[in-house]
Amino acid sequence: MEKKGIAVIGAGMIGAAHASGYRAQLPRFLKREPGLHLSTVCDANQEAAQALAASYGFPRVTLRWQEVVAEDSIRILSVALPNFLHEEVTYAALSAGKHVICEKPLALTAAGARILCAKAAEAGVTAAAVFNYRRFPAVAGIKKLVDQGLIGDPVQIVVQAQSEYAADPQLPYSWRYSRKLAGGGALYDVGTHAIDLAMFLCGELEEILGAVETTVIRSRFLPVAATTGHGHAELGAEQRSVDTDDLSSAVMRFKSGCLGLFSASRVAVGMGNTLSFFLAGTLGSVRFSTERPDEYQLARRDGPGPASFSTLRNSASSPYASQYLPVPHDGVAVGYAEAFGFMIGEFLEAALSGATMANGPLGDGLRAAEALEAIQRAAELGRPVRLQEVRQ
Repeated sequence: MEKKGIAVIGAGMIGAAHASGYRAQLPRFLKREPGLHLSTVCDANQEAAQALAASYGFPRVTLRWQEVVAEDSIRILSVALPNFLHEEVTYAALSAGKHVICEKPLALTAAGARILCAKAAEAGVTAAAVFNYRRFPAVAGIKKLVDQGLIGDPVQIVVQAQSEYAADPQLPYSWRYSRKLAGGGALYDVGTHAIDLAMFLCGELEEILGAVETTVIRSRFLPVAATTGHGHAELGAEQRSVDTDDLSSAVMRFKSGCLGLFSASRVAVGMGNTLSFFLAGTLGSVRFSTERPDEYQLARRDGPGPASFSTLRNSASSPYASQYLPVPHDGVAVGYAEAFGFMIGEFLEAALSGATMANGPLGDGLRAAEALEAIQRAAELGRPVRLQEVRQ
């Protein structure tokens, strides 16, 4: 049987992002890979699986992820499940020889993420971690100018992931509010992306100099029925304690000597889902926010006077624009879904070529997992934690 199928395991809101990415990118590869096709959506919630499959053109639905992993015709799959299932399902898929892209965090612990990386190397397949924010043309453009030395050596980064999905105390209790099931709260959910961007731009982390975290809403009501995503639902009378962080902050030092300030929140009223950073170098500075995703600001020390920021907008020559955008024109904005699709395009290219995922391999997911664990330890122990500690 030819291995030509693509599957998405998990039919929640992030599973929809994967499905949309495959739907958008698949036609680019059909001439090269005749027969490559959308195959299966898997979710324990049959109604959710059927709705996602119908929306994006997947002909088959199953309720058991084990069936997807065992299906010989499936070659490529996404793991878009709750955090506590990432390690088990990804390990099984890698063991079955599938090309896998797994949502963040790869596992609830750095040790678990390390096991997945070893299994991927043993299996000889393409394995990737979901770091879609790297694919905003503005962020990729900043990475390019950093690598070219145009702002000199990075000396400080301030990176923030600010979300408001958990600000309402009437939202129901779910796995996201359990340390055992989620691994962490804002830190693991939205903070992973901020940590990845910090390392993407500044290199390997060496030490968490200090960290703090807190839970603002300490208990939530259980819903009457199963829920998905961050939506409201009918609440029952029973409450559960929340033991994951609503807010997390850390001071970081990179191997290069660059210092970093990190913060993540899931209770930042008015912020929606915003990721932003300011990066200072010895010759200049850059800043970016997803609130204005089609541009970034650059200031360079070119003379004796004070520098000022200028705005650089997406152009036809911006990274990803000419390759992926249907309208690669100056000033055309790029949103979350498009950047996610760019990542799926890169993953498909690597998987079909039998290559390592160059921009976001599973190893980058491991480095993020190590950083998350180091931040948690620093907050719990009240002392600095070197990354080497979580690698032992």
